[in-house]
Amino acid sequence: MDLIGRRAREWPVLRSAQELDCDGRNPHTDYPCILGYHQGPHRDKAGTAWLDDGDLARPDWLNG
Repeated sequence: MDLIGRRAREWPVLRSAQELDCDGRNPHTDYPCILGYHQGPHRDKAGTAWLDDGDLARPDWLNG
């Protein structure tokens, strides 16, 4: 296949989910979530966890 005269396509740049910002904010302190783009409970810089519905939560994976 001759690519001369044709525009070569570049591979897309892939980014990890941690590089994308999460839009979750703690409803009590207004601190942003530090986990990057994800699903499930959020966590702020103070270590407080909450769910999207605004209820504070402390999932088992944060205890430790």
